Amino acid sequence: MYIRPKMLWWLIPILLGLFLLGVVLGTVSRSANTGSTNTASAVRQTTGTEQTTVAELLKQITRDEERSFLVYMQDQTLHGRYQNEQFQLAGEIGGHQLEIARRDGQAVSVRIDGQIQDHAALPYAMFTPYEHAVLLKGVLQSVSPERLEDTAGQGWSGYRIAVPSEKVSSLLSMWLGPSFPIHDLTSNVTNGMKVNYQLWYESTTGQLRQLELDLQIQTAVGVKRDQLRFRL
Repeated sequence: MYIRPKMLWWLIPILLGLFLLGVVLGTVSRSANTGSTNTASAVRQTTGTEQTTVAELLKQITRDEERSFLVYMQDQTLHGRYQNEQFQLAGEIGGHQLEIARRDGQAVSVRIDGQIQDHAALPYAMFTPYEHAVLLKGVLQSVSPERLEDTAGQGWSGYRIAVPSEKVSSLLSMWLGPSFPIHDLTSNVTNGMKVNYQLWYESTTGQLRQLELDLQIQTAVGVKRDQLRFRL
């Protein structure tokens, strides 16, 4: 069965948890691997700025090597592997088997229950920890990472990174792609948006274990929030 592009919208409330744009589109429509010992040591021994420490953590997920990861969004879990911009991601969503992949510089392919879909019917997305790490590297010099304490007793340490407000519009443009032009969003939407990341790593080894993203938008009916968590 081929699901026509128009019908793909039934997936968007769930998929856009991954895309981090469900709240935005809703507003518009109404109005575990281990790394090398050397990297772990580098994280533990960092004595420079917190930006340097965070940069060392980000290096772990931007190496030219294949890594596995999990994506948690709402009550869904997707399993994937990536190496640089190539990736494959699969899982069951809404009773349907979803497969998303990008190989050898090709466009992203989307399959639902084994049937190829029109990927242009969905907005652009940042599917893997690699893509989010590249984004964070680009804004790192403009932010002041905030130390986080582990309240779950997992022996982790963390940092919170708030994306500067002036960068949010450019992020939206990249996430949405040409099918969802940024100029269609009102200034109230973009000005009332906050994008925060959290990086969690093992205190004893320096290995990055979790990347979380929190998107908040101030709307006429209050603050709406979307969250995404990558487990490494």
